[in-house]
Amino acid sequence: MASPKRDNTRAARILVDAALLGDATACAKHEITIRTLQRYRSALDEDEELSSLYADLSRTVTSQHWASELNITLTTSVRKLGGLIHDLTSPTAENISAVTSAVKALSEIAITREVLGAGDGEPNQGDTEEGGEDPTA
Repeated sequence: MASPKRDNTRAARILVDAALLGDATACAKHEITIRTLQRYRSALDEDEELSSLYADLSRTVTSQHWASELNITLTTSVRKLGGLIHDLTSPTAENISAVTSAVKALSEIAITREVLGAGDGEPNQGDTEEGGEDPTA
């Protein structure tokens, strides 16, 4: 019996999910077996269309995931930094230096993000406030 034609778009999505979420989670999410996932991986070397779809989708998803995670991390860090500043009852040179270093590092990350085009200064749709749902779930 001949096997059915593979849906390369779906296979690429599953492979990207496996890379980000792990094999078991991706298989459960897409209701496939580990063996099917392994066949998709094997096909990456032989099928140029699948390989191209996977590469494109992987770049897109990875950059979106990275930008989303960065926004969440920056928001959380800025809040914690603000709390630290307000909690300083007796600012010392060491405390002031630590706060200044943190602000500098966050500024450099924000500038890099803007240069790379990963953000526009506004949170991406799907970003959450601290304690909210994880947008990658």
